[in-house]
Amino acid sequence: MTTENHGRVRYVTAVLTLTFLILSIFNPCTAVTAYAAWNFPGTELVAEAGIVMDADTGAVLFQKNAHNREYPASITKVLTALVVLDNCELTENVTFSHDDVYNVDAGSSNAQIDEGDVLTVEDCLHALLLKSANEAANALACHVAGSREAFAELMNKKAQSLGCTDSHFTNPSGLFNENHYTSAYDMALIGMAAMKNEAFMEIDSHLSYKLGPTARNPEGHTVYMEHKMLRNDTGYSDKRVVAGKTGYTRDSGNTLITMASENDRHLVAVVLKDKNPSHYTDTKALLDLGFYSTEKQLLDPALFNTEDIKNRLIADTIVDESCNASDLSVKQDMFISLPVGSTQEGLGYRLNYNLPDTVGMGTIAEIEYQADGITVGRYYLEKEQTVAVATTPEETAAEETKETKVVSSMDVKTLGKTIGIILGIGVLCTGIIIGIKNARDSRELDRRMKERRAERLKDINISEEEFMSVLANRREIRPKTHNTSHTKRQNHYEYTNGRRNVSRGRHEQRQ
Repeated sequence: MTTENHGRVRYVTAVLTLTFLILSIFNPCTAVTAYAAWNFPGTELVAEAGIVMDADTGAVLFQKNAHNREYPASITKVLTALVVLDNCELTENVTFSHDDVYNVDAGSSNAQIDEGDVLTVEDCLHALLLKSANEAANALACHVAGSREAFAELMNKKAQSLGCTDSHFTNPSGLFNENHYTSAYDMALIGMAAMKNEAFMEIDSHLSYKLGPTARNPEGHTVYMEHKMLRNDTGYSDKRVVAGKTGYTRDSGNTLITMASENDRHLVAVVLKDKNPSHYTDTKALLDLGFYSTEKQLLDPALFNTEDIKNRLIADTIVDESCNASDLSVKQDMFISLPVGSTQEGLGYRLNYNLPDTVGMGTIAEIEYQADGITVGRYYLEKEQTVAVATTPEETAAEETKETKVVSSMDVKTLGKTIGIILGIGVLCTGIIIGIKNARDSRELDRRMKERRAERLKDINISEEEFMSVLANRREIRPKTHNTSHTKRQNHYEYTNGRRNVSRGRHEQRQ
């Protein structure tokens, strides 16, 4: 390769290297920069999927395959209990039908309740959450909705209202069904809702509970908590754990949802498709990470810039221009969750407008604070009643606007990254154009040199094939004649077939 070609290669290499560096710095998807600024902690899990979430801030502290679809088994009953509590009083009576008692898998969890037994909703929820009684799940579902299928529709609506997008439920118990699935992230959202429900936490924190009288147990029957981290008589006991639910089927493996509290912090940990007893050791690792490697910080007031938020809401046609910064608020103290010792410098936020139906009329957006794309806190943003909501001429146009708002609500940091990507692409395109031009120039130079060589060969009366043959012979002979005289080297051009000597021909041509 010529010196000129070496120069071209070095130039193109430099351009590509520079482009890569620019993209690495500015691209928000680059793995090198995704977690570097805040050093989010990590851990190893046996479970196929797992997550630990801060129930106070909504921050994801650690996740593994958090949006993978998995079978939940009996941790489904946490959602079942929430739907029941939304629709029933604890004192209501529930009558167990034949189908409630016997439409379960043989050998599956039960609380020794028979057809015709009558228990209160409170009794049934204790049997459901402590003993994982499948007949209690069936009876509660039919009591609320008339059938398990109708109750499953309520479950899916409840899950959707909590922000779940990876889930679909077909029954109240969690018995295996191919269309009954969830994700670690969705179960953490359900667990967060459970932690905020006082009735749920009161029931699910019990280590034991005595049910009312039944035909089989006229004096009542005591059920015991199956989550071993809650109990004091197991090697997995953990004082931080305040509630939770176990699950297992052959297809789901071991599943576990755990609610824990310590030092005014509240965490939810979920593991799916785990092994026994790794579902307990994995959960402990998640709680240790959450409590001891991260911390809850009061949000810096400077990061809640209502003037900037107002301008975004107007630009995104969420409110009209009569809105003032003072009309916007979050009705609670705002905290975020970060690795221990981290600063809040560099945090960004985005506004989400796809809100659940359960939020109040005054709620217009969710403000989500992020550290390098990781959610560290989220809160509902509310407006004063005097602020008018912006409208579009057609409902379809409104829906299209709604879909694009999260993208358009970029913070300054994201905008800088986008500009960096554009610059990087521009440099790359420039390098490619220059490389193509250099390659074309190189081909043109080769063509001209070949033409010049053809003219010279014609002058000395020798063909291209003969010339190439001479070169080949010369390369073969050169090592053997390295120290010979000039006269001997000239003899290398003699042909055995009687052709004249090339050097002599050239000499004669010059004369």
